[in-house]
Amino acid sequence: MTEQARFPEKTVFLLTATGAIPFIGLAVAMALLDAPTNSTAALWLQTYSAVILSFLGGIRWGLALTSRDPKPGSFVLSVCPCLAGWAILPPAIILAPGPIWFLAYAGLFALQLLWDLRSAEVPSSFKPLRLGVSLVVIASLIAAWGVQRFLF
Repeated sequence: MTEQARFPEKTVFLLTATGAIPFIGLAVAMALLDAPTNSTAALWLQTYSAVILSFLGGIRWGLALTSRDPKPGSFVLSVCPCLAGWAILPPAIILAPGPIWFLAYAGLFALQLLWDLRSAEVPSSFKPLRLGVSLVVIASLIAAWGVQRFLF
């Protein structure tokens, strides 16, 4: 995508901000609800995290497709958020349920954010929005970690 490319800023802002609502809502639900409902909210939050990491990887795939000189490495890297998000979901659910997985997801979102902020492919006008929503997502996942670690 070129720097001259424009996107519908209000719509993009609204949809991006709306995508953060489940992170906030599920973290709050984990804090307010008793088991087993708390565990259900935790599962939903982890699953939603994997879905959104897949979405962010899809954005990178699309940016690679529209690049003037697409590199094979760009496509390989674009599937990494998806693979990482889905790879940690089964162990988080089956093998070792616990708060550490929320920190793992927070770390993946932080890595994705750094990649996007440093990338020339991502329009500079979109980077402040990515920063804001990513900080909300990361804070929600850290809050979920705290809820599981200290309350239950």
